[in-house]
Amino acid sequence: MPASWSPRVWLSVVLGIFLQPFVFLYVNRPGLFWLYLVASLVCAGVDWYFGLALTLLFSLLCPLHAALIARRYDPAQPRRWYCRAWVPVGLYLLLMGLILGTRTYLYEPYSVPSASMYPGLREGDLFIAQKWGFAHRSLFGFTLPGSDRLDAARLQRGKVYVFYPPDHDMLYVKRLIALPGDVIALTPDGVVINGERLPRELLSDTDGVRIYREQLGGQSYRVQQLDSAAQQPIQTFRVPEGHYFFLGDNRDNSNDSRYWGSVAAERVVGEMIWLASKPDAAAPAP
Repeated sequence: MPASWSPRVWLSVVLGIFLQPFVFLYVNRPGLFWLYLVASLVCAGVDWYFGLALTLLFSLLCPLHAALIARRYDPAQPRRWYCRAWVPVGLYLLLMGLILGTRTYLYEPYSVPSASMYPGLREGDLFIAQKWGFAHRSLFGFTLPGSDRLDAARLQRGKVYVFYPPDHDMLYVKRLIALPGDVIALTPDGVVINGERLPRELLSDTDGVRIYREQLGGQSYRVQQLDSAAQQPIQTFRVPEGHYFFLGDNRDNSNDSRYWGSVAAERVVGEMIWLASKPDAAAPAP
């Protein structure tokens, strides 16, 4: 390698804008690469949790810092293998591919879109869904191979899932109540599945809001009912084969399978496995 090599300032700026931390490999500063990479990942997590925009700073800091290094670069320094421009580009694309693959097939972050799962989940709460073993997989609007296969054992009563309702293109977050072949009845006194009423315990009754602890499939969770809600007649549903019945925990304020029917297996995206409640999330008004 020629001993007089120096990184180009203009290329440092371009790589810093688009590759951000990876530009420091090009300018022969691997220590700064790791520092900026860790800082950018931490800021990305903070942005996701608090809804900030700290990661935008890196689109300014990285090219400016890299350009400064390039202008003051000592050509006597040995040029390392990672200083070739194609190396940081390739490593960046590899990392993006791993992230994209993880979000497509393994795990993906989401936020709760409404108050329909209150009091357990609040609007704006953040969570991670496990997608491995579920059928619905798409990338940039294209359906991926394997999207018609589902590990039915992963769908269990009482757990929370992400899915697309029938004739909807927006993701919903609800609790799975009934499986294929189940007969479910929704009564003023609670939910009945295959003739057995779900156990529930009244936790509080204040200001026209009743909170119950309900149990299903080994899961224990809270549901809310409003005294001001109009009394509904008993509704009975039979879940078709290959379909699943979902309800919101906010029983009187939830758009769920009572209104648009059971959800086909191939439209279930994943299961909620980790929840981070936002500290500023407020309880919905009754």
